[in-house]
Amino acid sequence: MINLKSTSILILIIAAFMVPVNAHGVHVTTNESAIIIADNSTSKLARSVADEMGANITVYKFGSADAVTHELEHALDDSNKKILAVAYADTVQKFINNHPEVSSRIIVVNANKNSIQQGLTKLNVAGASSSGFLTPLLSGLLIGIVFGLGVGAVWMKRKMK
Repeated sequence: MINLKSTSILILIIAAFMVPVNAHGVHVTTNESAIIIADNSTSKLARSVADEMGANITVYKFGSADAVTHELEHALDDSNKKILAVAYADTVQKFINNHPEVSSRIIVVNANKNSIQQGLTKLNVAGASSSGFLTPLLSGLLIGIVFGLGVGAVWMKRKMK
């Protein structure tokens, strides 16, 4: 007969092996495979166009050309990194001229809706793997079922005594 202590341990073990799900889409690191380089005046436009197109891309606001150059240097090591530059066009173009091997993965566009849409299409990030709310919904259901079964088992065990 299983007692309350072993049931609690089983529930803790199951909970420990559950993988967390990032349901709200917030990314904090710069290790994204596709980013938009923006500044204070272009970030909202870039984000709205990316959202409208369903693009799986992160918009970063940079405060200086040095920070942009540092980010671009990461693209030299990561061949999967794609960058759309909406701001700091001169800095990005100079970097591309010095490193032509990244010219297919780094694109400079003007800060207008049409240009950003064309750039996202060229980078092939528009509409990529947009699962909407289905993944968080299914994850929540799975977690709820597992947790509910555990709580139900403990409750029924106590009720039987």
